[in-house]
Amino acid sequence: MSSDLLKKYNEKRDFGITAEPEGKAGKRAKSNLRFVIQLHEATRTHYDFRLEWDGVMKSWAVTKGPSFDPADKRLAVRTEDHPMDYNDFEGVIPAKQYGAGPVMIWDEGIWTPEDDPAKMEKKGRINFTIEGSRIKGQWHLVRMHTPDKRENWLLIKSKDEFALDKIKSADFLKHENTSIITGRTMDDIRNAGLTKRNNKALKSASAESIPKSKKKTSKPTLSLDTLLKWYEGPELATLVDQQPDGNTWVHEIKYDGYRLMAFVSDKKIILRTRGGKDWTHKFEPLAKAIATLHVENAVLDLEACVLDQNGRTDFGALQAALSNDEAEKIEGWIFDLLHFNGEDLRKEPLIDRKELLEKILRKAKGPIHYSEHFESAPDLLERACKIGAEGLVSKKKDSFYFGRRTKDWVKSKCGLEQEFVIGGFMPAKDYEKAIGALLLGFYKNKKFTYAGKVGTGFSQKLAKEIYQKLIALKTDKSPFPNKVPRGIREYIYVKPEKLCEISFMQWTPDGHIRHASFKGLREDKNPKAVVEEIPQPMEEVTQYIKPRRKANAEKVSFNGVTISHPDRIVYPDTTITKGDVAEYYAKVAALMLPFIDGRLISLLRCTDGIGGECFFQRNPMKGMGSSIKSKTVTHKVNKHEYLYVEDEEGILQLVQMGTMEFHAWQSTLKDKGKPDQIIFDLDPDEGVPFEAVKLAAEDIRNRLKKIGLVSFPRLSGGKGVHVVAPIEPDHDWDEVKEFAREFSENMAREVPDAYVANMSKKKRAGKIFIDFFRNDFSSTAIVPFSLRARAGAPIAWPVTWIELKKDNQANGITLKNIDVKLLKNAEKISAEFLKVSQKLKI
Repeated sequence: MSSDLLKKYNEKRDFGITAEPEGKAGKRAKSNLRFVIQLHEATRTHYDFRLEWDGVMKSWAVTKGPSFDPADKRLAVRTEDHPMDYNDFEGVIPAKQYGAGPVMIWDEGIWTPEDDPAKMEKKGRINFTIEGSRIKGQWHLVRMHTPDKRENWLLIKSKDEFALDKIKSADFLKHENTSIITGRTMDDIRNAGLTKRNNKALKSASAESIPKSKKKTSKPTLSLDTLLKWYEGPELATLVDQQPDGNTWVHEIKYDGYRLMAFVSDKKIILRTRGGKDWTHKFEPLAKAIATLHVENAVLDLEACVLDQNGRTDFGALQAALSNDEAEKIEGWIFDLLHFNGEDLRKEPLIDRKELLEKILRKAKGPIHYSEHFESAPDLLERACKIGAEGLVSKKKDSFYFGRRTKDWVKSKCGLEQEFVIGGFMPAKDYEKAIGALLLGFYKNKKFTYAGKVGTGFSQKLAKEIYQKLIALKTDKSPFPNKVPRGIREYIYVKPEKLCEISFMQWTPDGHIRHASFKGLREDKNPKAVVEEIPQPMEEVTQYIKPRRKANAEKVSFNGVTISHPDRIVYPDTTITKGDVAEYYAKVAALMLPFIDGRLISLLRCTDGIGGECFFQRNPMKGMGSSIKSKTVTHKVNKHEYLYVEDEEGILQLVQMGTMEFHAWQSTLKDKGKPDQIIFDLDPDEGVPFEAVKLAAEDIRNRLKKIGLVSFPRLSGGKGVHVVAPIEPDHDWDEVKEFAREFSENMAREVPDAYVANMSKKKRAGKIFIDFFRNDFSSTAIVPFSLRARAGAPIAWPVTWIELKKDNQANGITLKNIDVKLLKNAEKISAEFLKVSQKLKI
């Protein structure tokens, strides 16, 4: 069939002349479907938009190129299907051949259809998510109904975090004008002339392998512009209360300086701060030294520092060297290698990156050094503090490089120290035009928050210099929403734009710092990125956390499953991201699996977060992960195909698809559809207090106990409580449902003022509905440990009967308050539940 789809493609080309690949059938894939966008200067310049589907690349010609503005609908003319090998074609189609002109691989990656592509095509609307280097997020192809002989579609961007306005979208296409594979411009491709038949060589031709590789292919040098576009940000460490121990970690001395990223290409170099500023001019000696390294192109991670007389890095001395134009005093300690001679090393283990870096720096001259690391030792932090170091940065040996803060890197300090934003100052008492103390703040929930003041650590000269920098930012209104304590002298408030480094003894209970000392001004960070840094317990950082598997800032991995767009906010008005949701499910997957393994499930998917459109899904579709399985179930005369998973990978693959909630049947496939638990869902009417719900749950417990059944309570993450009794799978659905019905209706008859067993909303006014319908064929109930797509990110959580008496609400366990203690306790409760074996006597 794929060959038939390529008939038109083959008829249009003479493969004895053109370098394009012949149209051969490809293998059909169900997941990891590829896409490619090729910039094509033919009779008319356009972008060829191609999606893998049925073993070929379905293709559209987008004349003006894709627009990131959702209001800008771009014409996309359907063209003939192309072979899979065309994804790797970059070169020149000869004159007088179909489509003559240069072709550039402008972007490539993975696309995920929302549903079966064939069904969506038939309906005339193809919804999908793209994960490329340049094109990201959700998109739509919508067929137009026109008399035109051509098949015209519209390519439209969804309103998501990747959307741009019209001006920024146009600027994006204007500046993104090089090959994503080779870094070449259209002129470069045109001037290179006709390419050889095997264009897959372009893939390897874009990158030179690292020294341990035996490849010897000749590869082009990547330009600085290409490297800068490729870079996504530095990896940052999580602050912890103690150093980690064990042979999975290595440790480096924490330097007291400026974090820099060095971009090297053909002896040219750019040094950027962590905030993205070009500071090459401030560190010229460092730049010149790095330019002498024997590399064609590279991206290096380093710290610029000045040593004091005792050989310790000193931030104040660094500030003085920059202020006094004494850049020759500044040295650089290089601790990571992200890119080398065309190879992206972010997906290589840290220890391998450092090994290669050490080889590169072995003959380095001048003020650049290799940052040594140490193996774990229980007293390593103590020894670092004794020699006057700021602390340690500990890194997992096998970790990859992420362009964000992670728990693969952690920092433990000898004392408290962090950046603050200056919101005002108290003038000096003894001399004019100088500061006496600084008013400090940080951002909390996007609000600028007062954190105290600092009045020591600066000389008279520095006090005057800081005054001159701050007085230009003077404002009449306090930048702090919260009240600032009155000072001895009047405060002068300033716009919160300047940062400083402060060391201090402790945080007070009201959120202020005590015994602070000024270390220096900073200019390498966005003020709004400054938050309160509270050390996390090391045990909680490492407990239950699985190692991440990828290093792309647009992707992270858990349990071997790649999660795209991890920074997308999925709970509105919070900072909870898709990555946070995936990390949570990776923590609890092992606990959740016994309650979902081999059970038919329904999913609540929210592909735009819970603020967007959410929908239930229980049937499979193309493009789902390999661990997501399906089963056709027949009940009476009805047949339906359902989803199920059998491992942790399957759970994470569903999370990648935007799944927020997991709902499961009360039977497993191995039990041939016979329920192995009975669930009573207590659903209170508005106004019914939670105390009444808890009493109802206790009532059900006692009634079940009288007939010999042990039961367990679960917080639903909503308004109510689930009471669950595990049973042997001896009875059919109808029998179990009938038992649950009689049980519930009997409660409603005996206590009619409190309970109702009828789902009619009119009849449940002021009462608790005992929902026994969860015990029916095809009905589901929320799975323990599942998140809920509700405000606050509550979680369905198993508790003991004693704990239920103490709980104040059914949605009290949330993503923000999960800790190791809760997880361990829930693990014990689940183990008790799973070992219960009891028969339902009907």
